[in-house]
Amino acid sequence: MKHTVQEITDQYGPAYFGRMGATISHDIKNCLAIMNENTGLMSDHLMMAQKNGVPPDIERFSGIVQRIEKQIGRADGIVKSLSTFSHSMDKPEQQIDLDEAVTLALALGARIIANKGIKVNHTGAAGKFYVNGSLFFLLSLIWSILENATETLASGAVLNISSMKDEKSRICLSFQCEQPFVSDSGWQTSGLALDLFQAEIVLDDQHTRVDLVFGK
Repeated sequence: MKHTVQEITDQYGPAYFGRMGATISHDIKNCLAIMNENTGLMSDHLMMAQKNGVPPDIERFSGIVQRIEKQIGRADGIVKSLSTFSHSMDKPEQQIDLDEAVTLALALGARIIANKGIKVNHTGAAGKFYVNGSLFFLLSLIWSILENATETLASGAVLNISSMKDEKSRICLSFQCEQPFVSDSGWQTSGLALDLFQAEIVLDDQHTRVDLVFGK
């Protein structure tokens, strides 16, 4: 039975959207909390300077301002990622830059990966690789593989992601780690989204590499 993009969105979209929405809102709250803490610190220093009748410590103030500016920049990046993610459902069919999609998927789920203590290295291709389909479901596919790949990896593991063409000249997104991944039982959980991209997931015998291959 062939499912439409809308049917798949209705069935599987809310879970992924909700998961990413929760982690993004948490990240924004962290930025606001740090800015609030530093503005409070600035206010305390001003009050002490006024009470003692001395000029404020410019060097200390400069450090506080820099920390606030850093969080403003961080929050701006998070909101831009959220905006792109929110519009990822707008077009059920479009040409998507694969490496840009990976970058966005990693940005959206950065806190979840960081909490696992796992480092992710993404190496983009020398040229541009494009796939056709829904950006939302490509993000969901990438995230599904990331979650499966990191499910049993120990803290400190390094996961390498790279885009390339395989021996059949098919576009391929490869996930590799020196430690073995979980068994292959969970890789096909996004079967409907795979069908939308005419893609397949290939796990090697050592379970240290899994490829998302387009154009099966």
